[in-house]
Amino acid sequence: MRNKRIVIIGTRTWELTSIHMEYFVKNDANIVGILESPTEGITTTTSGGSSSKPLNLVAEEQNIPIICGKPKDEGVMDQIREWNPDIIVVIGYQFFLPDEFLSIPPMGVLNFHTSLLPRHCGRHPGFWTIWYGDEQSGMAVHFMDSGLDTGEIAYTSYVPVENGDTVDSLYDRIWKADEAVVKQILDDVESDSIPRTPQDKSVYTYNYVPHEKDFELDFRQSAQLLVNRHVVKPGKSYVTLNGTQYPVSSCTAIDEPTTSRNFKLNTPYNCQGNLVYMTPNQWLQIDELIQDDKPCSGLEIAQKELGELREIAK
Repeated sequence: MRNKRIVIIGTRTWELTSIHMEYFVKNDANIVGILESPTEGITTTTSGGSSSKPLNLVAEEQNIPIICGKPKDEGVMDQIREWNPDIIVVIGYQFFLPDEFLSIPPMGVLNFHTSLLPRHCGRHPGFWTIWYGDEQSGMAVHFMDSGLDTGEIAYTSYVPVENGDTVDSLYDRIWKADEAVVKQILDDVESDSIPRTPQDKSVYTYNYVPHEKDFELDFRQSAQLLVNRHVVKPGKSYVTLNGTQYPVSSCTAIDEPTTSRNFKLNTPYNCQGNLVYMTPNQWLQIDELIQDDKPCSGLEIAQKELGELREIAK
């Protein structure tokens, strides 16, 4: 068992918390207490649940004291002080930590954030990583300060973002590569030598909670990016035909059907019996749209709403 005293903060229903908790236990972290999040009202873009042991079960097995609450709840900060941590590690927690809380451990508070900070600060970083077409992602472990994911970076890991990724598949790739990061943290905590690198605030981007309007297909983006956006949240992307929104059931990026570019943006066409839209790179073929809760031919729905569509000949 290592010497430095660590308090872990996390959420029992999140894989982010549970898989990293396993890494800390496996690498002999001296965990003296756990603060777990209330689960009411938290938001997520993952499928939910965890295949790893939940935080409370690990606490029971390892005989680690655990409390549930928000930082300003009565008695929470008093209990943290009583545990007397050298450092606090946050691994999946959606409640704001005030300066009074952050000042408790002498070595500071580290937070695991699943994006390459300062890009995609805030909530749902995996969703927005895929949404904006980033080619690379990873884990940033940073010191917490009074800003929103603005503190100095201590550690960063990197993985590729692949076409067809869901939030779950991207996070799985990142988190399964993190045991080495956890071991390095624990080694550096013991020697009081955690690195600190200020973030470049000029490239800071902050995430908001996705809004319905975000899911309307934007044909100014590349076809493959639109396919990836559809995959990351199936059934949410939609097109508007004659004022009616139709969710996309399936779509594909296809090669240019013609060398001509004499086509209009946001305009549906008939390409060999399929509904297609021009994008800056490739074309988006929408095979099926949802009507009356059933997948139907995209071309048939479009022609019912708009009449015969202009055909594209190779």
